[in-house]
Amino acid sequence: MNWSYIIFHTLGGLGLFFMGMKVMSESVQKAAGDKLRKILKVLTSNRFVGAFVGFLITAIIQSSGATTVMTIGFVNAGLMTVQETIGVGLGASIGTTVTGWIVTLNVALYSLPLIGLGVMLRLFSKNKSRQYIGELIYGFGILFLGMEVMKEGFAPLRDSATFIRIFQSIDGSTFASVLLGVFVGIVTTCITQSSSAMVGIVIALASQGLLNFDGALAVVLGSNIGSSSTGVLAAVGGTVNAKRTALAQVIFRSISVIVLIFLFHPYKELVDLCTPGTPEEMLTVHIAMGHTLFNVITLVIFLPFVSHLARFVEKIFPDKAGTNIEMPENLVKLQTSMFSTPSIAIMECEKELLNMSDYVIKNLDMLREMSLKDTNQVAEISDEIARNEDRIDKYQYQLTQFLIALSVRAISPGDAKIVASRIGLAHNFEKIADGVEHISQIIDKLKRNNATFSAEAIETINQILDENISHFKKSVSIFKNGEEVPAYADEALVIRIRIKKMIKDAKIQHFNRIKEKICDGSASIQFIDILNNLNTMSAENHNVAEVLAGEKY
Repeated sequence: MNWSYIIFHTLGGLGLFFMGMKVMSESVQKAAGDKLRKILKVLTSNRFVGAFVGFLITAIIQSSGATTVMTIGFVNAGLMTVQETIGVGLGASIGTTVTGWIVTLNVALYSLPLIGLGVMLRLFSKNKSRQYIGELIYGFGILFLGMEVMKEGFAPLRDSATFIRIFQSIDGSTFASVLLGVFVGIVTTCITQSSSAMVGIVIALASQGLLNFDGALAVVLGSNIGSSSTGVLAAVGGTVNAKRTALAQVIFRSISVIVLIFLFHPYKELVDLCTPGTPEEMLTVHIAMGHTLFNVITLVIFLPFVSHLARFVEKIFPDKAGTNIEMPENLVKLQTSMFSTPSIAIMECEKELLNMSDYVIKNLDMLREMSLKDTNQVAEISDEIARNEDRIDKYQYQLTQFLIALSVRAISPGDAKIVASRIGLAHNFEKIADGVEHISQIIDKLKRNNATFSAEAIETINQILDENISHFKKSVSIFKNGEEVPAYADEALVIRIRIKKMIKDAKIQHFNRIKEKICDGSASIQFIDILNNLNTMSAENHNVAEVLAGEKY
């Protein structure tokens, strides 16, 4: 027995299979990044819509694990409820069976031509869409080549009496053998982190006569439980709702497997009934059908009880009183597991940018009230602004680090532009907050030194500040809508020019008041410093507007 041949071919084939799936997934996401985000936004509380979208996305990107990470990210960010994610997970389970059907196609002879065609399109086409199609075709070729290499690696095991006895013990003839098959499926899928890859391995074994139909079905059942490990890993360190979502997936998959273990023979007969030919004649097709029927049965059983399952997992993981999930130092929503799905990673970052903007707005509103407060109140407000500024700095740092790491991944040019613009927005928000903190410190210092501006000077500062606050709030409102507004660039330029003129006039009026001894000369530097900070704030506001108008990133 040539063990090096078996090990090298098996591991190499599995590696090619994984690489093919990865290339296919990434090429589709790069080609349809913006469209994928729009599909995700369609998600509603309607469980049927959620299940369909879960199926659609998984069928497109060829990874239920990626869809699971998406839903975990959504529920982390508060964009979806636990009930909605359960529906998506049920649909995703069916979507992942598409890979099983693909590998049943007898196209091994065409794997090399597919690789060649894909590489040609990728290297020599100037059209981005054709390049992505080339990557997709290349991924298909690699996947099929991996399947063929795995089959060749398993072939010598047909002559090994030891391995024949091992696989004969997973023949589904007894209850114990079914349980063994399920256990093997669970463990192997947890290791590979892909039920699609596990089904591919089962088909390769079956094609070499090492697994019969019954044993293959048992292993496939176990792989469905093992596939929920991806969600469990994604939820580690996540919010309570993320843990609930992962637990719900484990529950509905496990219950379905347990039911079908006890109804194994009726289940096997149903698979045979729904599949043309006999298991001996079309074994690989029967295995793919078994995988699909399991997930369809699970969907039919659990979809009507999604709300009940959601309430159950909420009791297992109750809300923690006083938990502040928006604190940036506890910002667990941005996880590297999201890198495999750039669309969800970008949406998570946008959610955090909105949280960051909330703190900026709080500081702007508090600054506006400072002129009406006494010395002690001003000191308290200044301290609160400083604490918020520290949070904003942390948001900016973490968002920037996450987005830079995401930018070096295989993402589409459109997503790359969005990533760059979100890095810019985080910087702009932080600079606006810096200006607020500096002005609050100046006002606090003036109050403690019993220095003040004239009523006219205070009114001028408040007018310019109001313009900046109004501009920033409008920008945040546009950002929440999620669409570029080209006309906003012209409007923002008008606001910017108006504020610059107000600041210029304010400086002239200020020096006139000093000449007339209306203003305290000792406070002159502080007044100019405040105006300079307001000018910087206005410039950053204009930068934000240009990003939202699509003119800058």
